[in-house]
Amino acid sequence: MNTETIGFIGAGNMAEAIIKGIDGSGLVPAANIGVCDISHQRLEHFAALGHQTFSDAGDCAKFAQYLFLSVKPQQIDDVLDALSSQIHDDMVVVSIAAGITAPYIRQRLGRPQLQVVPVMPNTPLLIGEGAVAIGRGPQTAPQALQFVGDIFAASGKVWYIDEDKLNEIIPANGSSPAFIYFYTKLFCDCLHQQYGIDREMAKEMFCQTLIGSAKMMLAPGADIDDLIAKVCSKGGTTIAGIDGFVEKGMPQAVEHGIKACVDRAYELGKK
Repeated sequence: MNTETIGFIGAGNMAEAIIKGIDGSGLVPAANIGVCDISHQRLEHFAALGHQTFSDAGDCAKFAQYLFLSVKPQQIDDVLDALSSQIHDDMVVVSIAAGITAPYIRQRLGRPQLQVVPVMPNTPLLIGEGAVAIGRGPQTAPQALQFVGDIFAASGKVWYIDEDKLNEIIPANGSSPAFIYFYTKLFCDCLHQQYGIDREMAKEMFCQTLIGSAKMMLAPGADIDDLIAKVCSKGGTTIAGIDGFVEKGMPQAVEHGIKACVDRAYELGKK
């Protein structure tokens, strides 16, 4: 068990998922985790789990060696301004705010040598199935990067990526759960409204197929084009469906959606 202290500024669903993973893994003692939030109810919840709680962000920063900024991008400036006098170069700051870069955080805090690890998690962390991209930058020590990776590995799988590509990875993990939910809803709505299929049955069947298909794509040596071809019999129903998607511009729609997602990440990062 490690002796590092970990603080969270903001105690929403994502922070709770990360903390739940840490607690389950035993990575650090419960008392080594500090939580700061404006909600007294949230603080009481975490106190009951044995965690330190703070109503003042500065006090949480004093407590933590690894400080998580688990707030929305629109709130980041206010949080950084409130913490500027408490941050020091021996800390590691971890940000899960989409679009907010490590250089920006250093500049805003006036700490050019500060170790900052930008991270793009996703909501399946809540059930221990997260897909997490961790920004790898030249100023972060390998052991610090590894410890941050260990924290997120307690709730899912981790990939390390150059920090200047984090905005581009958002469609693959950060936003993709909603894309998948949206895709599933379109299918189930159509099957129910157009063909009278029970909506709940359609959802369960479609989701089970998503699980099975994902496992097949992740199998050693699997090739997605080959998997598509194996389902698409010549002149059959599947190839007719794919041709219908292509005819109505599905490839272009996907490209457009991904671009809009990445562009918005860059907009959020512009200050």
